[in-house]
Amino acid sequence: MYTSAERSDQEQATAAGYHASLAVCVIEALQSSVTDESDTAVVVDRYVAYRHAQGEIAEADGVRALLRTFEEVGGCEQWAGKVGNYRRRYDPAGAPVAGAAIEHAAELFYTHRIDTETDLRRAADDQAKFASLESGLREITGSSDAWFTLLELAGLENRFALVDAVAA
Repeated sequence: MYTSAERSDQEQATAAGYHASLAVCVIEALQSSVTDESDTAVVVDRYVAYRHAQGEIAEADGVRALLRTFEEVGGCEQWAGKVGNYRRRYDPAGAPVAGAAIEHAAELFYTHRIDTETDLRRAADDQAKFASLESGLREITGSSDAWFTLLELAGLENRFALVDAVAA
């Protein structure tokens, strides 16, 4: 599975208020745009459990690994059922899983050659790329909320001023 050093890195990231996994940041940011915090946490937990069942370290996943989970199960609708609700009893009244938005956001990052949280940090130095990412996420979700949530989760909340300046 994973080493104590890897778990320690994840624990430090979580304690610092951000995730080491860009995949988890994308899921949490996009899911939080359609559900409340507790339902968002359930979807994130299900993704982590799904990846752990595969013998992978979800806490270190990049967007390519996230996209691979969509490929494995056959698309965003299947992902919502098989991954977003992994090992969870079906409930027709349950909160929706933002499978399509999560997949489109992951594709957006992958298209911009951003796979990891480190890649996102590097992209923050490129104002045009950063503005393009924000614009792309706004097109996917209909607002900038997911973008700002993603920056916060990735520990880049200091970039809010840059995004606001580029948008102005």
